[in-house]
Amino acid sequence: MTNEYEMLRPSAETKDEGSFVRTLQGRTGEGFENKTHVHKDWYAKTQSFEEGMEVLEQGVAEREDLMVPRSQITPAVNLAGEFVMQLADGREFKPTQHAVNQFGVSTFTSTFFLNSLMSNPEKNNGQERFQRDEQDADTLVAVCENALRRVDADKQFRLRTYQDGTLRAFLTERYAPIDNRWYLEQLENILPGGRLSHWRGDADTIFGNILLPDTIIDYGQDDDTDYGGMISIGNCEIGTRRISQTPSIFRAICMNGCIWGQTSGKAISKVHRGTINLDDLAKAIRYNIEAQLPLLPDGIERFLGIKVHTCDEVPMKNLIAAICTERKLHKKESTEVLTQWVQHEKQDRNLFGIVNAITRAGQRLDNISWVKFDEIGGGLMNMTDNRWEGLKLRADSYSEDEVEKMFV
Repeated sequence: MTNEYEMLRPSAETKDEGSFVRTLQGRTGEGFENKTHVHKDWYAKTQSFEEGMEVLEQGVAEREDLMVPRSQITPAVNLAGEFVMQLADGREFKPTQHAVNQFGVSTFTSTFFLNSLMSNPEKNNGQERFQRDEQDADTLVAVCENALRRVDADKQFRLRTYQDGTLRAFLTERYAPIDNRWYLEQLENILPGGRLSHWRGDADTIFGNILLPDTIIDYGQDDDTDYGGMISIGNCEIGTRRISQTPSIFRAICMNGCIWGQTSGKAISKVHRGTINLDDLAKAIRYNIEAQLPLLPDGIERFLGIKVHTCDEVPMKNLIAAICTERKLHKKESTEVLTQWVQHEKQDRNLFGIVNAITRAGQRLDNISWVKFDEIGGGLMNMTDNRWEGLKLRADSYSEDEVEKMFV
């Protein structure tokens, strides 16, 4: 690692990190009717429910869900030498990796082998060994034809196709998608004053938070003062994740989140299978969210309370390595956490600084990892004194070489 990773006690100047919070012109975003104090910079990064719905509608307009019997699905190689699924009417769709995985599961075929034929192998240094070609596509066709011959010809599959020629889902007829637009409507009914924040995904899969302006608290202790509550939500119409809502915290200085849904109550998590009673589901969503809203102020207090877990006597690099190892993060992820602490959080040589480094790192990763990192941060909020002391002892026992091996 370079010298920028040397763990030095922060100087007074490091408090300037996030100074945009102090210099904002006005604290209330248009649309909140001056009832709350929301930084305009934060407000500019949010969307209304209406704006979120427009994005979903645009995606829906570009797709078509098809119910197709196995007899009308033919693996093939197109004129460009690419593997495709061809339908009886002549249309061809290039499957995504996710769709190929679903095909493998539905036809009892090795998803590892299917993926290996669709991706270019890499060397240890990340460089490509070679590029897959038409002969690989021919092999993939043979494997898929062999898998399909054991499936009943009348068995129906639900295919999600897009106008760009992609096949994004290969599902059985038992799969029951929960429409993202319906879900967003329920959330707006329950949280009409909310703003969509950290919004990711597309018309198939939504990842994001609903910022609740009335929960925002200015603690007034230093420049890092604004904290508030969110509901972290998710849903996928093509089988990558379940519908869910869990309580979360945001910190305005870095606009990151911290999911801690495992602390109280039950988190709704509906499987997309069989017949779904939407009326019952809507009631369950409302009950779940309303039960979580009173938890938000306590969550913010506990989040700030983890500052008592200090580590002045242990190198921060060692402690970050210990936590990343405990949470089974790989080297690149661990390095990103360390980088975020050095660049943005080194004034906090404590668990608070580490949690914020983790959630900052998550914002730089893919959608699934982003949610995972917010959940890791939330889990660390439950750290007990004894566990913290044990973690410090383990971190302090690492040799320099052992620590270096944990990072890129």
